[in-house]
Amino acid sequence: MYFLSGFIVLLGGIAMLVLCSVLVYFFISLVSRKGFKRVLQKHDIIEIMVWTGLILLSVMLIVQQSWFVLLPIVLLMMTMIKLRRTNRKLRAILGEET
Repeated sequence: MYFLSGFIVLLGGIAMLVLCSVLVYFFISLVSRKGFKRVLQKHDIIEIMVWTGLILLSVMLIVQQSWFVLLPIVLLMMTMIKLRRTNRKLRAILGEET
């Protein structure tokens, strides 16, 4: 009996997370289109969502002073910055060739 109620709570939590993610996805798309007159691609919107989540999680961990959990997040941020630089260089190279 307890397993079923725990499963229902877990399923409800996952459903709330998915619903909030979809709403944020469309909200970012709407703001970029209406506010900045720029259409973002799918991976740009997802990257904005990941950056926002990482920054909010790191602020929460700094407030709680949980340094061992914060270290992998900082390393992930450094990896994402390097990936962003590589993508920017690749776009510049491809833009020059065409």
